Amino acid sequence: GWNRDTPRKYLNRYFPQWDLLICAIGSVAPVGHWSEVTSEAWAESVRVNCILPIQLLRECWHNHKPGASVCFLAGANPNRAGPNYSAYYTGKMALLKAIETIDAETPDAKFFALAPGIVFTKIHQPTYDSGIPNPGLEERKAKGGTPIPKIYERLKWCISQPKDVVGGRNICVSDDVERYMLHPWNWTDATFKLRRME
Repeated sequence: GWNRDTPRKYLNRYFPQWDLLICAIGSVAPVGHWSEVTSEAWAESVRVNCILPIQLLRECWHNHKPGASVCFLAGANPNRAGPNYSAYYTGKMALLKAIETIDAETPDAKFFALAPGIVFTKIHQPTYDSGIPNPGLEERKAKGGTPIPKIYERLKWCISQPKDVVGGRNICVSDDVERYMLHPWNWTDATFKLRRME
């Protein structure tokens, strides 16, 4: 597939026909109090975390196959405030609402977000560069991040589910989805829309 090292003008060349699109674009920068980071940096973060993923989807949408799955990676838990990450949280929350709405508008494909938990990649570098302590991140680092195989298994589960189960929803890797697989009537009580269940 297409990635950041491929010139964007070649995007369609790498998507002649597709039935799965995984969009993992995101940035936590700028890290800091909302009033102290620049307006430009704050707005750019919202663009990168919400607008850019939708723009890239639009550029390759005409090549999708009927029944395609589109997975966006969600950010941290949207049920909690994220001090020093206001732009990131705002962008990711807007993305989740866009996913919910786009899924409702598009009957021939399913759109969902996958919240992987904390994975120790370069996305955390702006936090370290800011010098602002993040005790939760450090605590999780000591325990280890979410294993990639666990994320992959949950992704496969999402792809295998019908649109009415995962479409427009934010599925957390730590969700107890097996409970809903065994007892499908529980889906009426699930909080998978904008809220994730842990």
